[in-house]
This record gives sequence, C-alpha cells and structure tokens, in this order.
Amino acid sequence: MSPLSVVAWVERVVAVVAHPDDAELLCYGTLRSYREAGAVVTVVVVTHGANGVSVADAGAGRQLAEDEREKEVTAAWQDTGIDVVFLHLTDGALTADLHLISRVEGELNRLGCTLLITHSPRAANDHQDHLAVAAAAANAATRVSTCHTVLHGEPHAPRSGFHPTVLVDITDVLDDKVAALAAHHSQSGRWYLSEEFTRHRAAQAGWSLHPAAAAAGRAFEAFETSLLTVTAFASREDTRP
Repeated sequence: MSPLSVVAWVERVVAVVAHPDDAELLCYGTLRSYREAGAVVTVVVVTHGANGVSVADAGAGRQLAEDEREKEVTAAWQDTGIDVVFLHLTDGALTADLHLISRVEGELNRLGCTLLITHSPRAANDHQDHLAVAAAAANAATRVSTCHTVLHGEPHAPRSGFHPTVLVDITDVLDDKVAALAAHHSQSGRWYLSEEFTRHRAAQAGWSLHPAAAAAGRAFEAFETSLLTVTAFASREDTRP
C-alpha cells in the first residue's frame, strides 16, 4: 500500500429539529453548503407538525393531516442531495425524557453524526418543543463518539437571549433558502417564513459579528456552540517525530 493511501473521511452532518420548517429556518444554507462540500447531510424532524394548524388564506384554522407538513419538508429539500428522516412524534408537548433522548441518540449513532445542528437550549421564550429537542439532542450527543461539534441555530422567538459566536456564509444559497421556506404552503402568512424576514436575519447576523463582510453584501446563518473540536493534522511529508 502506498504510504499516502488513507481511508477517506467524510463529514456527516445531522440537523435534529422539532418541527417541519425548523431546519429550513435554522440552517438551510449551512446544510446546503456542507452538502456541496461533499458532506453526507441528514435532517431529522422529530414531530409531524399536525398541530401547527394551517394559516394559509384558503384554509386558515384548518387541522392538518399528519403527513401534510412532511410532504412540504420533502418538497423543500428536493434535489438537494440531503436526506430527511421523520420520527413522527406529536408536536406541542415534547419533553426531554428517556424516550426522546433515546430516539435522538439512536439516530445520531445510526447516521454516524460528526457535526450536530439543533435548537438553542438557552432561548427561554422559544417554543417548548424547540427547547425539549435542544436538551435531548445535546444530551444524546455526549454519548456519540463521532460527534465533534454541536451548533445551536438562531431561534425566531424575539427577546430570546441568543448570543451567536459562529457564522456560516450562505450568500450563494440565500435565494434557495427563501424558496425552501415558501414550500411550506400550509404555513404561508407566518412572518418568520417570509422572504423579508429571511433576508433581514441573514444580513443582521453579519452586521452583528462581521460588519465588514455584511457591508460587502454577504449573508449568514448564526449559531451558538456547546462543543467545538478543532484537530490539526501534520502533513505526511512532515519528518518531525
């Protein structure tokens, strides 16, 4: 075997989110960027979202079928090369208990997760399901040996106390993120799915942490991190002991 022969290492990125549309809101651009860089990327949607009743003009207040929002998620990620897994739990009353933690841990191990993206655990006024999934995913990740980094995406809840330290440049896929959010037809009319909010937040993240890039027109997704592992590899031509 050639001394330069190595086993290829592939980043395996997993987003664990509470509801249909959450991954698109938190990290669509980040997941697309990782996928285009060669990573294996999976979105795990914990609930079916049927209790998020329709707010679309034609069906406002209409109870949704359990597979309706899942179809919207599938459409949002179509042709991206990103896989979607549904755990089919009921939305509205998730708790970070043994059942949820075990389900999430099982998925992280099955997928060989190296980088986890989930909700922020510190956004006290965020949706209760978001907080439960954040706690469960962070807990599960501590027992997944392959997981080297955990990122927590920006909530859309106002006054959340979110304090990002990580930016991912999504300029090249921002238009695609807007289109993916528009695939959630049953939820059309919610302000946080609007193009205006999406573009504003992508600019705001840059102005907060990297104003020089924001001034140049770059767009970002912002994250907190509870685990960030940096490993330096010596060159194979390095002769030092």
